[in-house]
Amino acid sequence: MPGHAEIFGIGILSWVTWLPAVGALLILLFNREKNDGIRWFANVWIVLCFLVSIPLVTGYDRRLGGLQFIEDHEWIPVIGSRYQLGVDGLALLLVVLTTLLGVISVICSWAYIREKGREKEYYIMLLLLQSGMLGAFVSADLFLFFIFWEVMLVPMYFLIGIWGGKNRLYSAIKFFLYTLVGSVVMLLAVLKLFFIFPEVVRAQKPGVEATARQIATSRETGQVNDRMLNLALDAMRRVDDRSLPPGHVRSSFNITALTAAGPHIKTVFGLSLVIWLFIGFALSFAIKVPMFPFHTWLPDAHYDAPTAGSVILAGVLLKMGTYGFMRFSLPIFPDAATDPGVRKVMIALSIIGIIYGALVAMAQKDVKKLIAYSSVSHLGFVMLGLFAFNPSGINGAVLQMINHGISTGALFMLAGILYERRHTYEISEFGGLAHQMPTFSTIFLIVTLSSLGLPLMNNFIGEFLTLRGAFEARVLWGALATIGVILGAAYMLWLYQRVFFGPLTNPSNEKLKDLDKREAWQFAPLIVLIFWIGVYPEPILSFVRPQTDTVVAIVQPDYFKTGPATERKLAESKSADQPDTVHTDSAEAAAQAK
Repeated sequence: MPGHAEIFGIGILSWVTWLPAVGALLILLFNREKNDGIRWFANVWIVLCFLVSIPLVTGYDRRLGGLQFIEDHEWIPVIGSRYQLGVDGLALLLVVLTTLLGVISVICSWAYIREKGREKEYYIMLLLLQSGMLGAFVSADLFLFFIFWEVMLVPMYFLIGIWGGKNRLYSAIKFFLYTLVGSVVMLLAVLKLFFIFPEVVRAQKPGVEATARQIATSRETGQVNDRMLNLALDAMRRVDDRSLPPGHVRSSFNITALTAAGPHIKTVFGLSLVIWLFIGFALSFAIKVPMFPFHTWLPDAHYDAPTAGSVILAGVLLKMGTYGFMRFSLPIFPDAATDPGVRKVMIALSIIGIIYGALVAMAQKDVKKLIAYSSVSHLGFVMLGLFAFNPSGINGAVLQMINHGISTGALFMLAGILYERRHTYEISEFGGLAHQMPTFSTIFLIVTLSSLGLPLMNNFIGEFLTLRGAFEARVLWGALATIGVILGAAYMLWLYQRVFFGPLTNPSNEKLKDLDKREAWQFAPLIVLIFWIGVYPEPILSFVRPQTDTVVAIVQPDYFKTGPATERKLAESKSADQPDTVHTDSAEAAAQAK
């Protein structure tokens, strides 16, 4: 049936999550000296992991929305945590992006890791990292999500620290410490949310149940996702369950139940606690995005990471932050997110990140650091779209998550090929490569035009929707963000001009080889996606629209009733510090959502 699939009696999400880890365990059995065998096995296994994820796309019911392919098993009952997996349209797209980039990152490592050595350990780390990232996206239990969130740091730390550049240890430790600080703060917020959940449910049970029904109901079709709703209701019943064994807590980490309770925390505990909880989650996610001023770990990590590490870091790991904002920060703490002061800070940091990242990218003399700072700018657009609090902005933000993974992942692969041939990223070392490497320069041009947002390519529609959402919320926000689009075109075209145009003056470049068949074909799926999304993005948007509508209905219930014009008036009135009345009637919000 739609939204459900099993292989040998095991849920498809468990297969998708744990199959890479199983591959890592199998590589342990290989003789260390059999490097070719290890490489071939890793390449074949990661392709298998991608193929297993395809049924998620074909079996997902886009009319229903909400979490599908749900798995629910007893795990640690003494703390109220269960092994619960599920994906909605947002998580599904990120899962497929992760499995696709996993294939590409392993394939592009073929020559690099042969030169660096220690193939066995390298592929084990890549596969374990894959399982950690996938587990975070598919977790429907907050405790399980946090476990995966922490576990995936370790393989990336070793990938940078062992197979990275000359400052690899410094970059790896900096990456680890930044992320760990954010994780500790988020853990405190998770525990506090867990302990207050029973009190919120007892005090606001009708409202919490109404909000859960709103979350589990598709605005487009009115269909209720019964499996998702029942998970949340079961978590709420646990609060008053007298039959629980001694020592078992009457609370839950179920994400849907916590999301349903979130809008009612303010009524029970006041706005101050909601804002502190929001900060606890948002700080961790902002470091991972990374937002200005928490971005300083990113250029070092990218510069010293191996090519595959940079592809995964840019394509997937940075999306953990933006995914966290959309999955947790906005729907669980809407009163904090819509608070005028909080929203102003988030919008200001997003716009600063857009412009600052672009300006610093223009000043770079290094290909890889330029691409790294471009990520700060591009992800600023994602954050701006999320905090526009309207469907255009959030749909554009989600589309930009996917687009950034495709385009920037490809840029890092191209930079890695330059490094494999010349062992330098310095822009001044190149020039005139279009004459020597025509295939390489053509692919680089396509990806460059995609990154700067040329119409009929993927980034254009994402930036267009994001800017439209920003203009709907506040004209000034959209106008300032537009500066980043102009600067983005400037630094990308400047990079291409310096590397590929002009005479071939450096003797070291005269014998550079163009792409071989393996190197050329690894870009094929990314180029297809660049043009497909740019020409016809509707299939992608149809997956995320139900989740987008749910988030908007929670943070701005009046939006679907009154439309964008009134949403602007609401934003302006909140900026004038008028009382926030967004969540006074959850039952009414649920009715509007239906």
